[in-house]
Parts: sequence; C-alpha cells; structure tokens
Amino acid sequence: MLTACLVSFTVSACGFGGGDSTLDDTQSALADVSESVPGKSRGTSPVRRGGDTAANPQATTETVTLASLSTESTVSDVTATDALVSSDSGETTVTLAQASTAPAGSSSSPALAESWVDTLANDMKLYHDGPVAVLETLPGWGSGANWPEATPRPSGWKYAIPWTHTIEDTNHVNGNGYPWRVPGPYTGNQAPNTRVQQRDIQMWWLLSDGRWVLGTHNPRPGDSMFPLNWAEGTQIEGRDIWRDESANGGGSSMRSIGRDAYARHLWHEWASPHRIPDNAIGSVTVFFSRLILDNPSGPDDRHLARILAAGAGDWYKDDATLTSAKVPGVNTTYMGIARLKYVTKDWQFFGWTSLSEAQIRANPPPVIGLPK
Repeated sequence: MLTACLVSFTVSACGFGGGDSTLDDTQSALADVSESVPGKSRGTSPVRRGGDTAANPQATTETVTLASLSTESTVSDVTATDALVSSDSGETTVTLAQASTAPAGSSSSPALAESWVDTLANDMKLYHDGPVAVLETLPGWGSGANWPEATPRPSGWKYAIPWTHTIEDTNHVNGNGYPWRVPGPYTGNQAPNTRVQQRDIQMWWLLSDGRWVLGTHNPRPGDSMFPLNWAEGTQIEGRDIWRDESANGGGSSMRSIGRDAYARHLWHEWASPHRIPDNAIGSVTVFFSRLILDNPSGPDDRHLARILAAGAGDWYKDDATLTSAKVPGVNTTYMGIARLKYVTKDWQFFGWTSLSEAQIRANPPPVIGLPK
C-alpha cells in the first residue's frame, strides 16, 4: 500500500498509484478516429499539490491499433477479446484485426454516446451538486469553492495519474449563496446498509493527429481512506469495509464512508502513473459509480446515503517523481477537479477533461465500460 497523500492546497486529492495489489499495470492504447481535431488545455494556473508516496514505475505497455472498423461502429465499440497478441522485447502489442460492433459492457447506441458526452461536458461547466466537509478544510472548496477546472501542465513535466474521491455531504459549510445544484438538507451518510460501488478509472489522451491513447485503466479500485485534512501518512486501509464486486457489475465497493471508524474520511482511488505522450493536446478522466446494498436482504436505505464523488488527476514532473517524495509545487501539482455529483442507485458516468466541449463533441474518447 501507499503510505502518504497530499497536503492542503486548492483541491482535495492525491495522485499516485501502483503500490496496491488491486491496481492494474499501466496500459497504453492507440485508437484511430475519423478526423484530426486540434485543441489546447484550458484552466487556471496550477495549484500546489503533492504527497510523500511511492509509485510503481514498472508497467506493461499495450499498444492497440484499430485496423478495421465498420462505418456503423464507433471507437468505443472495440473490445480486447478480438485482439491478436504478440510480445517483443517485453512490450505487448495488441492488434485488433476486426473490431466487434457490440461487445459486452459497451454500446454503439447514438443516444447513449450523446448522453455520456453531454455528461462529460456538464461535469466541467456545472457547479457541484452539494457541499462536503473537506470544502472547509482546503482553500478553494466550501465557502470559497471553485468551479470545475483544468490546470495546465507545467512546462516539461512528463507524467500524469488520474484519481477519484468519494465523500459524504455535510451541512457544516460556512457561507451562503453558493449555487449547489441539489438542495439540502445535507445530512451525510445515514445509510448503514448502503455501499458505494466504483469501477473503470481511466485516463485518455488526445493526440495532435486526432488519435486517442489510453494512458492508464484500473478496473477495480482499492481500499484507501484518507482524512479530510489530507494529513500525510495518516490514511488508513478500509479493507474491512471494502468488497470485490467482480461478480456484481465490476469494480469494488465501500460501506461506512463518513461513518463509524471512518468518520471524517473519504474514499480515494487512482490508476497508475504513466508517461504523457509527446504530442498530447489534452486528456480525459472517467470512472463509473453507483449505490448498492451491503446486505441484499436488508432494508434499502440508499436514499439516506448522501454521498458525492468527483475525479481528475495530478501532474508528475519526471521519472524520479515516481518513487521520490512528492513536494507540492516542486514535482507534483493537480490537474484540476470535476464537479462533485451525488452517487445514485444507477450507474453514473463521472468525467473530467482539459479539452473544450467542442473538441469532445467532435471527437469523443473511446471510453472503457460504458453501460448498455
């Protein structure tokens, strides 16, 4: 397990990965698209972030080339089950000789594609659904909460890592007049029989020639629980409240977020750090989450679980940063933040991007795990 997290700065999150046994190896994938879409990152000046953590630089690189796609299918219709695999010098190459048009876990429905693209756009332009306690701990949240943002990569920095965090809401937020999208009362997690399920944390990069590259993908989140003040070295394992959900839609789940021994803690997860492509012009972070029951025979109290989630990522300076102490503003800084949204009993798409809405609509990323 990783042993530290980020210190206080504008947004609450920490970026690192690879140490937990549930994390997958870094994956890279090339996906052909029909046109080249230029663009640039947007956002404000980087905000200092970091942490004294150990990351795993050892990762397998997988290159996926879409050799054939029908005119009716989309890039997101591709599944690795159609792949031909070869290995050369320790690098795995996966060539998709014939892409499936309707693989399990994906959909070629234009309506669905439009829906998740709309969601990604809204996750970057709408305000947070509700307040959380960490908003009062870190500047830039709570009574001074920022709108969703993307911060530009510092010049010459080479690595990135996506992350998510999941936390109960709170009515203890100073100040009035903030445009929370969901009205209170904000009661926190009052649902002892509810779990938060999460899966398929991923980060994609759009290249200058219009192709999408998969930087990293973690199908099953781990069990890291961090305090609201992000004090380094004080996170705890939530293994006793963590559950593998591979047979129940994928990923893993947590109960007791903000409750019991995990009061004033959030569930923080990430995929692996990965090298940013030289010709990348922007990125997208995606994950999926929903509320499920801890005991299927028990009461359905999911309406009492007032839990929000959001994702984004961190910038890492260089190779040394992967295994050295993370110093905010020196070798790590955050990539931004998407809007905090309430998790519901239905699968939801949670997204963040540094690209413009026009770029995303013209050339959507080939997201892994879109529900049918």
